[in-house]
Amino acid sequence: MPSRPSVLEGLRLLGALVSPFSTRESLLADWPATPPWQDLLAQADKHRLIPALHVTLVRHGLLDRVDAELAELLAAVADWNAERNEGFRRQMRTVSAAFNAAGLEPVWLKGALTLLPPEGPAAGRQMMDLDVWLPQESAQRAAMQVLRGLGYVSEGPENVSPRHFPGFFHPDEMARIELHHSVVAPYEALLPDDEAAQGVEWLDWEGLRIGQLDPMGRLLCSLQQCTDPRGSWLGIAEIPLVKALDLVQRVHDDFAGTVPAAFLARVKQAGWERSAQRLLTVTETCFDLPNPLPADPAQLRKMERFARSPRWHYTLRAAQALFGEGGRRILRAPWQVPVMAAVFARRLITPNAPREL
Repeated sequence: MPSRPSVLEGLRLLGALVSPFSTRESLLADWPATPPWQDLLAQADKHRLIPALHVTLVRHGLLDRVDAELAELLAAVADWNAERNEGFRRQMRTVSAAFNAAGLEPVWLKGALTLLPPEGPAAGRQMMDLDVWLPQESAQRAAMQVLRGLGYVSEGPENVSPRHFPGFFHPDEMARIELHHSVVAPYEALLPDDEAAQGVEWLDWEGLRIGQLDPMGRLLCSLQQCTDPRGSWLGIAEIPLVKALDLVQRVHDDFAGTVPAAFLARVKQAGWERSAQRLLTVTETCFDLPNPLPADPAQLRKMERFARSPRWHYTLRAAQALFGEGGRRILRAPWQVPVMAAVFARRLITPNAPREL
């Protein structure tokens, strides 16, 4: 396997730069003589962290460490992202107002919460869609009618998810609306919907009535975005680190930078301890989040293997899958072989392309 130490250095410098635990002094103390900008930017692009990178360079007063042309490019991307997020914020307000007019109180989830403050769109979070939840089934049906009344069209039934209905698209809006019927299904042991509903914090958002999960609910929901105990998410290389950074940010903002004991107890009770161990080893290495669990570097090694040689990573994963669940899937449904082969070929051709989640 080829060794690409600069790739790993770029990944680690990226993590240090965007971590909420970093300071200007700590960054300057470890600043490399020759920063691996090319590899750092490649990782930032893959993990959807370029806007966050610019925001953090500005916050720490480090733009003078960046080539002027590169600084200009980063600023342009960050401005584009902020403008796009402004559109998402307007979209959230329009949908929330329509829900309120119909007697509905939406609970916004995940990255959408970063858009609530007036300055949120410029905070560097790169968004793909907007997730909203209404706990009652009757409210979910009413919400679908409201969205259709606003001009949204839903995807086909083949796109049904265990936790949300087919996505809703609007021809004049940028974000897909994902209307949830569950917060983290099929992982209710981690966060049961009735418990999530009881803990909702209700907000007056510029005259609109909306909700968000309580801090523990937000942290558990964020964990589910990064990993799961069945192994399908343990290859962190395929999850944008923007998701892992969300978890780190929640611990930093809501729990004074310490992973709470109640969170660890729930993780263990739900059978997520091993996957959480691996994830928290990654977040400690990349973002300096103190890990209260014994280190398990397996997930980190996968991420580093992908950074060094993404095609080898996919080839190895495909071989492992062929003798595991992938092989059993072929036996159950041999007609899916062409589709599986096409997916593998696409990943070999563009291994660093961001995956849509």
